Amino acid sequence: MVASALWLLLFIQAPASSCGVSTDPAFATTKEQAAQVGGGAMYAGARERRYLDALRGPAGEPLQYRRRGSLPLGPNSRTILDEYEVTYTGLAQPATLYLDAYHFDDVLVAPKGFVCAVPFGLPPPGPDPFLASEAMRDLAIEQGGTKEIAPISLDADGSAAHGILLDSFRLLARAARAAAASGTRLDPRNPPRDLMLARTIAVAYPIRCGGKDAAPVSIDLVPGQGAPPRRDGDPLGGDALARLLPGMNLPTGALGARYLLERPRVGDTLRVTYPEPCGELVLPLTFTNGRAVNTPPAAVPAGVEPSDRPVRVQALIDLDGAIRQASYIGGPERLAGAAIAALGDWTAEPVRLNGAPLPTPIVVAVRFR
Repeated sequence: MVASALWLLLFIQAPASSCGVSTDPAFATTKEQAAQVGGGAMYAGARERRYLDALRGPAGEPLQYRRRGSLPLGPNSRTILDEYEVTYTGLAQPATLYLDAYHFDDVLVAPKGFVCAVPFGLPPPGPDPFLASEAMRDLAIEQGGTKEIAPISLDADGSAAHGILLDSFRLLARAARAAAASGTRLDPRNPPRDLMLARTIAVAYPIRCGGKDAAPVSIDLVPGQGAPPRRDGDPLGGDALARLLPGMNLPTGALGARYLLERPRVGDTLRVTYPEPCGELVLPLTFTNGRAVNTPPAAVPAGVEPSDRPVRVQALIDLDGAIRQASYIGGPERLAGAAIAALGDWTAEPVRLNGAPLPTPIVVAVRFR
């Protein structure tokens, strides 16, 4: 009777959890069912700590944890798990928890035997920059090898009256186009080293001034805030510019400058200086946000258990508004293939710079009807 009363007292006093608790003892304690905290390599540490800091022992005991190291999910997997040793007062021996920062589950729970003192507070992560960079490279080589991709106008109206700009995507697409014309193909996994470097090239054209043509003498990318981007070498004109951009029909007197960034940033402007009395010309770089156009829900394949949780997919909106280079990054894995297939019916408007489309990394939650 005393033992029953003591058990009842402990049950009544057990702390309520601020998050759901898994009923599966394998959740987070095995590599195959690692807790998906998301964020990618860049944000892994901060998001994993946020998950672990929310956890407590079954009676609210504070945890102590230390990272043991990292290991691949499987022999052919590109997912790296982090392994943590976790203990609390009264635990007979340390527990091992596996966290996955390369995938994210919208319904994140505590492992069985733990509770949460506070909600995890882990919002869905944005695009993983490393995965996005790889997808951009693959898409540039694929599409650049089959079609000509127009440069970006330096004029907000898209006229390119004062010059053009080529971001890293367009430079790589041009290289893929040139390789295809010569009967070869760039290898997305091993492109030329100079093309691996993020680079943007701006080319300013001569203007009509005082009844004659005036060639630019300098070109500068001016940041809206923060430090200016690093310039890659001196401005180039004449034969040097022609060698840098072979096959482009540039006017005599054009001047190009290279910058070590993937593309201009929101708020950047280009300042082009001409000889007196022509002075300076400031060209704003105007971005237009992308948006979804058509996102029909996915259908659950026959024989597959449905779920009310979405599947998270990272992908690119290509220049034509199609969803490309899709990768599963979280949610019910049994529905990953169906979610990626459904994206073939989605369309979107990409981000635009001075009217020219830019490949746009996105993370979408695919829901099933």
